[in-house]
Amino acid sequence: SFGFGLAVLAFQKGDVDWVGIPGIHDTGEISFIAPAMAFSIIVGLGLDYDVFLISRILEFRRGGGHTHESSITEGLAATGGIITAAGLIMAVAFGSLMFSSTPALVQWSFMLTVAVLMDTFVIRTMVVPILMGYTGKYTWWPQKLPDDVVEEESEESENTEPPLERESGDNDEENEAIMA
Repeated sequence: SFGFGLAVLAFQKGDVDWVGIPGIHDTGEISFIAPAMAFSIIVGLGLDYDVFLISRILEFRRGGGHTHESSITEGLAATGGIITAAGLIMAVAFGSLMFSSTPALVQWSFMLTVAVLMDTFVIRTMVVPILMGYTGKYTWWPQKLPDDVVEEESEESENTEPPLERESGDNDEENEAIMA
């Protein structure tokens, strides 16, 4: 919807004429076919990115050793580069069509480019993780996932072996030679 609203500002109101791209100017109207075509592609791309992200988060969650929040963080980190690269590639491909002389094609590519960039940098990186964090275990309904296991480790359990004590004078000359 942001992409459609921005298209109205660009093509009906002329608010982005300052960009200087020949096709993006106040035309007074938006072609009837551009939003219809853009909508189906935007939904497909958005679902593709989000299914990829959420399936990776679910892998970390089921794999054990990850709490709900840490699986979201790990999933986002694991897919971030791939989804960002794919989004940038799609944005460049769609954005190149804005230099066309056909107004409907320019409007269509404008809507797609804005939507892909929004999905890549806002929806995937902020909205999806925030919503998943708020919904907690209900994110995965109707599946039943294992409860979060929080391991409390004390300093004693981390270090079961006593530290090795170094006698003074032991290898001091070697250490000074290495440091120099």
